[in-house]
Amino acid sequence: MSNKNIIFTLLFVFALLCLCFPHNNKYKEIDEFLYGIEKIYYEDLFIKRDIYTVENLKNYFLERCGKSKEEAFKETLYTFVKDPFLEIREKQVFESNYYKERDVENDIKIKKVDENIYLITFYQISPNMAKKYKEYLTQNIDKNSVIIIDLTNNLGGSLWSAAFFISLFFEPNTYLFSVNFLKKNGIKTQNFYNSADFGGYFVNNLVAVLQDDTTVSAAEVISGVLKKRALIFGDLTFGKPYIQSVFDVGNLTIVYTNAFLNFSLELEPHSKIRPDFYLNPKEIEKKIIIQLVRKLNFFLSNKGG
Repeated sequence: MSNKNIIFTLLFVFALLCLCFPHNNKYKEIDEFLYGIEKIYYEDLFIKRDIYTVENLKNYFLERCGKSKEEAFKETLYTFVKDPFLEIREKQVFESNYYKERDVENDIKIKKVDENIYLITFYQISPNMAKKYKEYLTQNIDKNSVIIIDLTNNLGGSLWSAAFFISLFFEPNTYLFSVNFLKKNGIKTQNFYNSADFGGYFVNNLVAVLQDDTTVSAAEVISGVLKKRALIFGDLTFGKPYIQSVFDVGNLTIVYTNAFLNFSLELEPHSKIRPDFYLNPKEIEKKIIIQLVRKLNFFLSNKGG
């Protein structure tokens, strides 16, 4: 048999095998989903590990993935994962929202309420906004002024945008908080220190924070960390110490809970942030904090003596 005939025969056999066993790409895709199931199983706090093994979950998925891997994956997670914050979204939709350009004033607005007092109203904490926050704040607020941060009605958002915002008020390399990732075999802790690029800008400013029970998640982190050096006014925060992680499987993005936060080296989820000075709902609504901070600044400036 000639070389050409041998090559032709080998190519024909290979093509026939591909037709008979079209599993290579298919099973690579399925393997990706199986890995996603395993990752959730070993990291997610809310999985029912006492009842179901990772093999049970994989078999449940495989029994249903004949028509649609994506739908089988969603059904598996929503059936077995007891996580109140679990979301499964299309990757393209998630990324278009996560990475879209935002106007900084949709998140933060600055108002000069007195000669030396600025009110920062923080509406939301969007992802990828750290640099914009820094530029906006440092360009519009004088160093050594008094800063009031209003976190009421702030439902949180990006932990990392919040972390860089916090860094502006502390010296570089100061310990801020810990993220504790829940693993099947224990807890992996990452201690977060503030960035040298952001740290120290408002380190000499007198800072006050206004919060209430609508201050949630990443907004609580701002309040909880700033409590180390700021005066906190208002009411108890909502109390949401758990945070979400994100990973992609196929064309899906999974947002799930596998970590908790604390503001010390003790391995306990943070509780509601307690204010230093309680205000009733009407006082919070009327922003009585502005009058209180004015008085405090007056006396600290020796104008009252």
